[in-house]
Amino acid sequence: MIDYTSVLKEKLKYLKPRELFSEKMKKAAVLALFYNVHGDTGLILTRKAQGIGYHSDQISFPGGNVEDQETTVQAALRETKEEIGIDKKFIEIIGRFHDDSVPISKFIVTPYAALLKTQPVFKLQTSEVKEVFTVPFEFFLDDANYTPQNVLIRGNELTVEGYNYNGRIIWGLTCRFIRTLVEIIKDTSL
Repeated sequence: MIDYTSVLKEKLKYLKPRELFSEKMKKAAVLALFYNVHGDTGLILTRKAQGIGYHSDQISFPGGNVEDQETTVQAALRETKEEIGIDKKFIEIIGRFHDDSVPISKFIVTPYAALLKTQPVFKLQTSEVKEVFTVPFEFFLDDANYTPQNVLIRGNELTVEGYNYNGRIIWGLTCRFIRTLVEIIKDTSL
């Protein structure tokens, strides 16, 4: 098996992340948190709790709002601790990749790839997170798994590009970030 976190760490050294800025949008940061076990690389994802606004019940990375006097990486680490109970002392930041935005909720989101250096013991903040699960990263590398998905958004059914992992639909910003990671890993020029 390939240790994708080592590959990402090397490639992200040479990536110049695209940074977005808008005075009309809030800043947020997330962790694409990887976990290696027995030679396999898994990606830790969460499902948001019901009733938390635009992103209720959606699959996401741990993360959230950047507070005053806080860097984006500090926010991603703090929010990971708050949402799923993983302390920053167990996390190694691998690198940053391209910002993206969510116009409907008015956020610019900065993503970081990170490695969980220990066996995960999750403690969910149930007011924000309904569940946490791990997806083998190999699943995302198989382009056959990236297909049209039907999602229900505020009572409207839409067809979006994404992944269906054991009945969990991964789409939107989280899907775009995963696709970026896949492109980085597959890019032979980096």
